[in-house]
Amino acid sequence: MPTAVLLIAHPTTAEPVAEVLRERLDIAVEVAPNRRSGLASLRRHEYALILLEEGLSATDPEDLDQLCRVAAGAALLEINFVLSATERILRQVRSALARRAHDHAQARVAVARSLHGELNSTLAGLLLESQLALREAQPEQQPKLRQVVALASGLRDRLRA
Repeated sequence: MPTAVLLIAHPTTAEPVAEVLRERLDIAVEVAPNRRSGLASLRRHEYALILLEEGLSATDPEDLDQLCRVAAGAALLEINFVLSATERILRQVRSALARRAHDHAQARVAVARSLHGELNSTLAGLLLESQLALREAQPEQQPKLRQVVALASGLRDRLRA
């Protein structure tokens, strides 16, 4: 899925910026002329970044709060499209998208580490209990318990790799 950006601003100021972003960053850019249209777009699609005309955010703080809630994981940049040069907006968008990608990468690493730790802990308990059960097992139960110990040991070795 390509990176998608939502520009919420008057089309006459947003369209030139949208074109530059599309060309220079190779991303999907949708323009919404007002907050209401922006909210509708956010309910239909997921965006990596939202660029909001500063003038639109100043008029009603409650609308801005609602926009932030609906945006979920999208970063929000408030920009004055009239005063900001396109190159500056391009740098800000590039930076925000890079930050978002970095944050997502860090979150994935943290989740993987957490899952790895939980699996290792559970597996250590399973291996210990199966080894103890093997020591106390009747001769007819030992082949099955040896198989459980071998499976748990193999899984532990794969997790270590």
